[in-house]
Amino acid sequence: MTPDAARLRAAFGRFMTGVTVVTSRCADGTPIGFTANSFTSVSLDPPLLLVCPGQHLSSYGDFQKTSHFAVSILAEGQEAIANRFASSKSDRFGPKDWRDGAADMPLIDGRAAGFVCDVFTRVPAGDHTVLMGRVIAYDMCDAPGLGYGPDGYFELSRERRAEAPAPTHTRACVLLDDGARVYLTQANDLPMIPVGTDASPLRALEDYLAGQGIAAELGVVYAIYDGDRGGRRIVFRGHVNAAPEGLVAMPIDAAHAPDPALDALLKRFAQEHKTQAFALYVGSDQTGDVLRTKDRG
Repeated sequence: MTPDAARLRAAFGRFMTGVTVVTSRCADGTPIGFTANSFTSVSLDPPLLLVCPGQHLSSYGDFQKTSHFAVSILAEGQEAIANRFASSKSDRFGPKDWRDGAADMPLIDGRAAGFVCDVFTRVPAGDHTVLMGRVIAYDMCDAPGLGYGPDGYFELSRERRAEAPAPTHTRACVLLDDGARVYLTQANDLPMIPVGTDASPLRALEDYLAGQGIAAELGVVYAIYDGDRGGRRIVFRGHVNAAPEGLVAMPIDAAHAPDPALDALLKRFAQEHKTQAFALYVGSDQTGDVLRTKDRG
């Protein structure tokens, strides 16, 4: 049986990882790089690590030829850098927030740790290549690393500093569409941000989207529902005029998600989009009420 690619990607995404930027240079010296969470330490003697560039990368051929590469483990607060190197933009190295390390390999400034490697071996693996490197130089600092999981980026130091004996689990979410497509995260979920009891969900979501470089016009609340583990989601509708970087586009009438509650929400939105008569859902992720509103479009 061949697994559904979107569902398999979502399942892989349940594994929380750090975030790295893998860099090298083309034969003509042009810097190249991409964001990756497929980073693994392999051996201490000899010192080996591996990354897995995919065939979808515009720089895939260059990573097949290079003799050296570098890995920058991003620190908390470097989400914008991760998004830039994950995008299809050609000017990833435009902002001067990097510099050359050993072997003239580019390394990101402010990183939690950095490694420069010569290529130890390459192993073809489906639509990726396992690129194993021997560490020839490395550095690190006290900055905590940036994390990534099913809900997007997270910062452990912020979690540890939270002193809420009874923390709220409210998340402000947004269902983004451009009139033809909806946009989900790489983990097949809505873009979202945790919201404290004393914070405005709308303002928190606006600030989060702005920080991700997503220009969205937020509208009315589309759903409020509680999960079986006590979490509450407040879902706003949002409109974008251009495809947001880092999100996955799905046709409105074919959008789906592994989570049953979100899948039901997407199917309801597809039906209501046809008539432009939208409703508000209030309840749990299992059952609730659909309340008609006067919002059309």
